[in-house]
Amino acid sequence: MKATKGEGRVATPRKTKTALPPKRDASRRFGYSCAMTAAAELTDLRRGNTRALIAAICCAGVCGIVFGLSMPLISLRLEYMTGSGVLVGLNGAAAALSTLVMAPLVPRLMTLAPPRYMLIGNLVVAAALFALFPAFPVVAIWFALRFLSGCNITVVFVISESWINQVVTPARRAFMLGVYGTALAGGFGIGGLLFSVLDPTGDLPFYVASAIFLLGTLPVALLRGPQAVAPDRDGSSLKAMLGAARSAPAAILAGLAFGALETLLFSLLPVYGERIELTHATIGMMVFAVAMGALSFQIPLGWIADRTDRRATLFWIAVTTTFVPVGIGLAGGFTPALLPLLFIQAGVASGLYSVGLSLLGERFAGGAVAAANAGFIFAYGLGSFAGPPVAGSAMDTIGPWGLLWTLSAVSAAYVLVFGFRRLTAQSD
Repeated sequence: MKATKGEGRVATPRKTKTALPPKRDASRRFGYSCAMTAAAELTDLRRGNTRALIAAICCAGVCGIVFGLSMPLISLRLEYMTGSGVLVGLNGAAAALSTLVMAPLVPRLMTLAPPRYMLIGNLVVAAALFALFPAFPVVAIWFALRFLSGCNITVVFVISESWINQVVTPARRAFMLGVYGTALAGGFGIGGLLFSVLDPTGDLPFYVASAIFLLGTLPVALLRGPQAVAPDRDGSSLKAMLGAARSAPAAILAGLAFGALETLLFSLLPVYGERIELTHATIGMMVFAVAMGALSFQIPLGWIADRTDRRATLFWIAVTTTFVPVGIGLAGGFTPALLPLLFIQAGVASGLYSVGLSLLGERFAGGAVAAANAGFIFAYGLGSFAGPPVAGSAMDTIGPWGLLWTLSAVSAAYVLVFGFRRLTAQSD
């Protein structure tokens, strides 16, 4: 019997195509990848130090923005309210005085509450104080508000700089403090731009400053990682701060010198320009050159200090800033020489701050850094407080060169003290 077609064959099940899920859109995949990366950055324990550094550097940026916005704003509003240059100057001195009063107290304050909470609390209080300026347009109240807000900002500086010194690796200390200083200088520039676009006669600029302080609390609160270490009870005393100054005079005196040099350039350089009969446009270019120098040099100088010797770097910074002011004076109103020299003077001088701070981190560890940093900020405040009256008197006595000789004298004094200590150490 003939087999019919198909007999004897094993029937195989027909394959059915499984429906594949639709392909994700590339933008969705990219967004998901970014979200996962961000989550890892916020939670990975291995990146805790990086998060702490970012939070501390954000504190510098926030304070810099408010400085750049509020310094000309408050001065101009006081000029409108009083017409007195003396009162404007005294109000600025109130801010410097707050640094001298508050810096020695910060190490003890750090023992009363976790430093992270101290940062957040002081930023919030500073925001509230700035919101009170337009509510109470009274000169005496503005002096009090300027002093109190300066106290809060001093706390932020001491804690954030101590924080960086405690968590950064020794090999990158000066570099990261250069990044910190650059964030401060860049913030100052952003604040100046905000001032240029906001109406200084209105209340909005003060509320913008308050909002910036409040935004500054977010990275401190959200970027979790090791927080600043508070000193013990003995290490938070005034005696500990003075002891740190005796143990690391090269670093502390760098803060003193930088406080004087920075304040002299920003406060009296326009007066110098007026007295050598430069145009207002040229004076504006001079101030811009100073700001760009402070913004450009700190990271490269920190990189050099980390790879050579930090004390030697401070020495050569001081040598450079001793002689450049003489070149500035000889340049007169010849802007192709004047502007680059101002750029170099301000930029190299800014290294005194970041490299000086890194030297403290090299010398001290743990909670002891806070007392040393308080001494550094106190020295900075003393320099910024005492420098302008000395230079102003010199300008009244010997003319515009008085500012330049004062700048040279400050740096030369640092060079002499440094050289004397080196000779003394060798003789011992």
